[in-house]
Amino acid sequence: MTVSIELVTMIVSVASTLLGLAAGFGWVISRTDARFERFEQRMEAQFDRVDTRFERLEAEVKEVRSELGDVKIAIARLEGPPTRLLAAR
Repeated sequence: MTVSIELVTMIVSVASTLLGLAAGFGWVISRTDARFERFEQRMEAQFDRVDTRFERLEAEVKEVRSELGDVKIAIARLEGPPTRLLAAR
């Protein structure tokens, strides 16, 4: 059985086209992965900065809450006992 040169050419061209498509798809996937990796690193750094801000804010809120109890007690002492409408006997 003999195979014509046109058939061999067609098979080789289809195979090379499929190989080129597969290589192009692999290249796109690798570039996308690299891009997502850089984006993930940037977001991780930003989240770390936000976490440190929240930790600092939590410490400040804790300090204010501890002082707030003292302020409430001082105000209550300044105001004195509540006034009554009826005199106590």
